[in-house]
Amino acid sequence: QSSPDGISWTDESWVNASGNGDDDGLVSTPIVNNLGSVTYIAWVLEGNHYNFDIWYVDNVSFTGVQNESTLSLSLLLEGLYNGSNSMRKAQGGSGDQFPGEVADKITIELHNAADYSVISHSFADIDLSTSGTVNVTLPASVNGSYYITVKHRNSLETTSSAPVSFTGSDVIWLFDHPSKAYGNNLLLTSDGYYVIYGGDVDQSGLIDTGDMTPVDNDASAFSTGYLTNDCDGNGSVDTADMTIIDNNSSAFAGAILP
Repeated sequence: QSSPDGISWTDESWVNASGNGDDDGLVSTPIVNNLGSVTYIAWVLEGNHYNFDIWYVDNVSFTGVQNESTLSLSLLLEGLYNGSNSMRKAQGGSGDQFPGEVADKITIELHNAADYSVISHSFADIDLSTSGTVNVTLPASVNGSYYITVKHRNSLETTSSAPVSFTGSDVIWLFDHPSKAYGNNLLLTSDGYYVIYGGDVDQSGLIDTGDMTPVDNDASAFSTGYLTNDCDGNGSVDTADMTIIDNNSSAFAGAILP
């Protein structure tokens, strides 16, 4: 049996104008809090069909219910940075790689606060807007404190300066100042904004000759398209990509992790 919401309860206590009881049934997601009780749209099984009513439900054991929250990030990538706190859209072989205002895709990992090597949750192919904003809907299982780590196809892995609590509320984290990144690992741009270091094309955690070699090879072959070796995301591997790597290699830029 299932209700329109398909969420079941067991061993509930309920009251409404017609009385009270203790039985199995089906209930929707909550619609309002009511002085410690929760008001639900409920379907109660009577005979072989469900009747609709509004019920005040207490002491309920639910299955299928998730209390979702949202993680909102703000970050800028050096390779795509276009000045004035915004980014260009990554280019593919025939223009914009992604529709709308999506600049590129990133992966967000939530690492265990006590042991960074443990990835508790991971969210791949997340849209990063040209304004640097990211929004991810989190399941109820995300409940605790985690380091927030951002990964991008040719940028340095960058993580939050400290574990962030995800208990009971939406989370906002801005990678807008070195104090927000572990090890202060952000790059200051010429116009005063902070960005995540670009040029780690082999994702080794270091920007060095290991990144320069494949970029040099692709540049010599006049490679075009949505390529990992295209550090500035303009759709072509060339000397501009080498410059990003050369500058950051000279500065010994690398991932700094807990």
